[in-house]
Amino acid sequence: MSKMKSVLVDNSFVTRLLKSDDEYHGNVVEYFQYFLDQGIDMMLSTIVVSEYAAADDPDNLLALKAFQLLEFDYLDAKIAGDFFAFLKNDPELRQSEERKVIINDLKLFAQIKNRDIDAFISKDRRALTRMIEPLRLHRGLSFEFTDLSDPLSAYLGKLF
Repeated sequence: MSKMKSVLVDNSFVTRLLKSDDEYHGNVVEYFQYFLDQGIDMMLSTIVVSEYAAADDPDNLLALKAFQLLEFDYLDAKIAGDFFAFLKNDPELRQSEERKVIINDLKLFAQIKNRDIDAFISKDRRALTRMIEPLRLHRGLSFEFTDLSDPLSAYLGKLF
């Protein structure tokens, strides 16, 4: 594992950070504290903010003063369009009921590529096989994927 300097956090991360009754809240809090302790920049995309806003006031996230807000810009849009054009003929993705989520995920992946972000933390393992791997192989997408359902100790390779 290389030295992570930046991580893009997904809606699944920020939602669970502020939702203490979620089964993965403890994991997310541990990752959050780890990122702070290690000086890892936590990037919060305006795309994630829009998803979060459907359930809660995003000012609650910004009040933590721990995230760098990342706006979706023209270069991000060009890369996302290229990613979508590459993947759009995948029948499994086309038939998916989560097409809007997939499009948002592609926008996040474009931001990762355009901004050279080191890592992405989410609970969405589906994205790994359906989208990330083909984009790694054919579009040069490269980042560390962290599944927040795995405890921090497992991520760090510690037994306890």
